[in-house]
Amino acid sequence: MSARSYGQHCGLAEAMDLLGERWTMLVLRELALGPKRYSELLERLPGIGTNLLAARLKTLEAADIIDRADASGYALTPRGDQLRPAIDALARWGYALLPDQPEQATIHAAWGAMTMRAELEAAGGPELTAIFDFDVGGERFWLRADGERADLRDGPAPLRADVTVRCDLPTFAALAMRRTDAREAIRSGALEIEGDRRLLERLLRRFRLPARNAGSN
Repeated sequence: MSARSYGQHCGLAEAMDLLGERWTMLVLRELALGPKRYSELLERLPGIGTNLLAARLKTLEAADIIDRADASGYALTPRGDQLRPAIDALARWGYALLPDQPEQATIHAAWGAMTMRAELEAAGGPELTAIFDFDVGGERFWLRADGERADLRDGPAPLRADVTVRCDLPTFAALAMRRTDAREAIRSGALEIEGDRRLLERLLRRFRLPARNAGSN
């Protein structure tokens, strides 16, 4: 038994022995968005340090949660992919704890989109089939909806997108929090789209951040 183990015959305790170390879940968050090289993980996780990242990757690889299958870098294994529902649930739960003003915190639109995708599936799925390619202030990610499920990945869509969306981060946040809608954002010039606007409007009815509790920060 590891000296850092909780020493409890319990599935949750065993999972926390493996996943409870600082940064581990954030490494998995990044790999849930697609394979990444070591340098890309360092860039997306400022503050982790090279030795600590190497240690976390080594532990996860030994546990068959991630692997280095090809030149694209580290990726989730099928066993690691089983953690997606837990990542989704934690992202949705933690969203209510976020302060209204992020101050100096690092922000990526794809992190918000992960929570939006989790909320979308919790609400019953996208109810449409399409590929959406997002460019949010130069940050690229894409969403593939198949009616019941939605898959979110970093980078430009590798397939022809039905709708391409371009906006800055404040506009994306306003759409995600329903402070504006696609038509208004297009009229103001804050949002550009290629493709069927109605598909984007249908997506945005369900692809949004969770409602904030009255008592949240």
